[in-house]
Amino acid sequence: MSVIDEEGYRSRLVKAASALRSLEAEVARLTRQQSEPVAVIGMGCRFPGGVDDPESFWTLLSGGVDAVTERPVRATDDAARTGAFLSAVDGFDAAFFGISPREAAALDPQHRLLLEVAWEALEDAGVVTERLAGSRTGVFVGMSSNDYLLLSARSGAMGAYTGTGTAHCFGSGRLSYLLGLRGPSLAVDTACSSSLVAVHLAIRSLRTGESSLALAGGVNLVLDESVTQMVADLQALSPDGRCRAFDARANGFVRGEGCGIVVLKRLSDALADGDRVLAVLRGSSMNSDGRSAGLTAPNPLAQKDMLRQAFADARVRAADIGYVETHGTGTALGDPIEIEALTEVFGEPEPDSSGCVLGAVKTNIGHLEAAAGIAGLIKAVLALRNAEIPRNLHFSTLNPRISLTGTPFVIPKTAVAWPAGERPRIAGVSSFGMSGTNAHVVVAEAPTPEQVPPRAGPVVLPLSARSPAALTELASAYASVLERGYDPHDIAYTAGTRRDHHEWRTAVVGESGAELAEKLHAFARDGATAARADAPPALTYVFSGQGSQWIGMGRQLQSSEPVFAAVLGRCDELITKNASFSLLAELAAPPDRSRLQRTEIAQPALFAFQIALSALLSSWGVRPDAVIGHSVGEIAAAHVAGAVSLAEAIRIVVSRGRIMARAAGSGAMVAVELTHDEVAALLSTIDTSVAVAAINDDRSVVLSGPVDELHTVLGLLQRQGVRCRRLPVDYAFHSPSMAPLAVELARELGTVEAGRTACPLYSTARGNRIAGNELTGDYWADNLRHPVRFAEAVHAAGRDGQQLFLEIAPHSVLSGHVANCLGAPAAIATLRRGRPEKRSLMNSVADLYTAGYPVDFAGLYPERRPVVSLPHYPWQRRRFWLDIPEPPREQVAVEPVHWLEELIGLPDDEQEAAIESAVRADAAIVLQLPSPSDVPVDGKFMELGMDSLMTVQLRHELTARTGLALPSTLAFDHPTPRAITRYLLKMLAEREEDGS
Repeated sequence: MSVIDEEGYRSRLVKAASALRSLEAEVARLTRQQSEPVAVIGMGCRFPGGVDDPESFWTLLSGGVDAVTERPVRATDDAARTGAFLSAVDGFDAAFFGISPREAAALDPQHRLLLEVAWEALEDAGVVTERLAGSRTGVFVGMSSNDYLLLSARSGAMGAYTGTGTAHCFGSGRLSYLLGLRGPSLAVDTACSSSLVAVHLAIRSLRTGESSLALAGGVNLVLDESVTQMVADLQALSPDGRCRAFDARANGFVRGEGCGIVVLKRLSDALADGDRVLAVLRGSSMNSDGRSAGLTAPNPLAQKDMLRQAFADARVRAADIGYVETHGTGTALGDPIEIEALTEVFGEPEPDSSGCVLGAVKTNIGHLEAAAGIAGLIKAVLALRNAEIPRNLHFSTLNPRISLTGTPFVIPKTAVAWPAGERPRIAGVSSFGMSGTNAHVVVAEAPTPEQVPPRAGPVVLPLSARSPAALTELASAYASVLERGYDPHDIAYTAGTRRDHHEWRTAVVGESGAELAEKLHAFARDGATAARADAPPALTYVFSGQGSQWIGMGRQLQSSEPVFAAVLGRCDELITKNASFSLLAELAAPPDRSRLQRTEIAQPALFAFQIALSALLSSWGVRPDAVIGHSVGEIAAAHVAGAVSLAEAIRIVVSRGRIMARAAGSGAMVAVELTHDEVAALLSTIDTSVAVAAINDDRSVVLSGPVDELHTVLGLLQRQGVRCRRLPVDYAFHSPSMAPLAVELARELGTVEAGRTACPLYSTARGNRIAGNELTGDYWADNLRHPVRFAEAVHAAGRDGQQLFLEIAPHSVLSGHVANCLGAPAAIATLRRGRPEKRSLMNSVADLYTAGYPVDFAGLYPERRPVVSLPHYPWQRRRFWLDIPEPPREQVAVEPVHWLEELIGLPDDEQEAAIESAVRADAAIVLQLPSPSDVPVDGKFMELGMDSLMTVQLRHELTARTGLALPSTLAFDHPTPRAITRYLLKMLAEREEDGS
């Protein structure tokens, strides 16, 4: 072989080896993917016995409660029978889900349960539903019965929404629709195994990458007596209403109702995302009985195959299983066959084995049919988490057709401790469908979570709901949790970063659970601090001027907030280059050596503090939509608005402070107890250079000017009975006497590098909005010598739609004045002199949140905390049930009234009010809401539950009312009552102009 051939051969070998390694890596990846464990990160349930969450389910199980009762009397019932029932299924919070009353009445209560329980499961998982829109989140729901459709047909109440309200596919589809989910969405009907099959399919979808998150579970309600009679005809029901799994007295099962949902995610993703892992699904399998003794008879061979497949998929041995939650129906045929299959697969117990406990949740809550498997799975997860396997009820003597001799199996008559040990605890859950479909899921304990050290200090605890009543209930529920000793930092972290934030809001600040609970109880009593925020309000930062500084300011934030400290340090570097002092040294100086009252120190220090505070707020997601600066505060405003760089802003503020310090002795300052507007009106009537220099935190106004002129003004004020007091400061800022120093400032600054602003900037030198390129040296000279036109700037911002004002200052002096200017809008202070800085700032964040501002709680709590179970949403249910139509009445022809003609000539406001009232009335009729007041004037029709069918009806009603040819897309093009009102007003104006 030649040298060339040998080199080519070696090259091909290297490439082949590389390709082989790549293929091996891909095979390993696919193998890992196909066997990747799936984390249970959240659970929601509604089971008999008053169970409305996993915690209360565990209370029922551990307490050995039998939830079988007499059947509650419901509409269309003709008999009462024993069973395990939910207390009420006719109530539903339709408004929460944007479903109209008209549609809600036609909606199968099973679908309603799915919506509520799925939401609760997502809450338990700490999944913010707003972030799911467009995601590959799958929905896998087991449903089998269709009683509501039967009732609809029997009552004659079938209508346009019966199909979408009762077909199984719409149970899952509606959930995907409401949350905007793009993953698989399907209803599973394999009878009694439906919900566990749904879990199996969800695991497969997650492993293949088809889904990134999955909701899986099932629901069952017993609404129609005829269905119960059919089940009874199969000889499957217990005559005495007790499910006695594996007992000699076993004589059938008891029908039960319920709903359960688990939230699933690939384990690697759950750990990376910081989710709380409740348990791990190691594997699963499903198969069919095929041909057996009968269509509804179980097949032991199929059950054995299913178990072996599940264990192989989970990479476990039968001997590793310490607990099996069985199908356990308590039937004479089914129980022995299930034990037979388990016995053959498990074999004899190993010498060091502690045995395998056989559980049967049906003895507690009956047979939930399509939801039976998910009930068993949730029980298994709770047993792992609580290190205990609950006892089975109604078991005394083993069924004579069953033998446990030589098996590892134990049927618990008392609770069995199941503590963590060297080997992972693993359970199996079985569920068999009457049609022959079997499923098994292998569940293991969760990995030990990382320990997070406790934290101290105040927290903001946000609460929100979609109605004031719900918010009040939620506050009481949270207070109860806090009083039980849970870590307030964990609760605040979960509530802030892991819950949806609705329009009705409140927030409390505290350092202990007791303090937070006390405040929540107080809120629940009066609700005074709740607010509704339909949309995030525009936020304006207000930067205070000189005088708000105080000795010790910023020290607490420096030590506790790295972002604040870092920005303050950067400012210190730049100030040191432009001035002869160190900012950090001045802030740290003891009171007897502090120079913070000196203008050349105070102004740069105040600026740096404001910039650091703005940066800290920005890290919490709080950023201004507009800025206003009072006097020297305009420099910070200009920088935060993006018009000038930090270096340029510091050059301006250092020069300004140094030059203004030379004004000592040229004038005086006086505080007067009048508002800014009152003072401005007075000064406009006399010829004086006295001007407003500042506004105090007690809302009094500071005047400055030459001493003689100031005496004249004082005399005038005192004769009018206005209280005045001389301030111990000899500066005459913002007056014509500052003109020489202003010229010097402009000359020293020279060319100022300024550009476009990133948000509106309102000038207090000119009283209006200005562009960034106007911030020249002459502008900063004007800022020095002209009166502070703060009120005018605030009014200009208000006219432009600014709704929320946050004062950026070490001590609040302007917030009250903003409220006076604009008729008490939301004006919020950040800090107060001498008060704990972190707590004060937390209070301002709480106020922002309550006002509807979208605070970024992940920024506020950057350190991951444990996700904890919090009270689920307090549903505000109303009764929705089948409406039996009234017999048709004789139709009376009515001539259409061209209603708009009656409005021509009325004043504009009366026209608008009349049209608006009519539109809301018609919308209420279409939606079947009790009153037009239930249709908010700015409420979007779609969010109120109006679909395309209803929009056609609304357009028809308005066409009949107005006599106008309205477009078919009316409610889509104009999606609120106010929008339609304005459209109709426009048409009315056009008719008036045309004279038609």
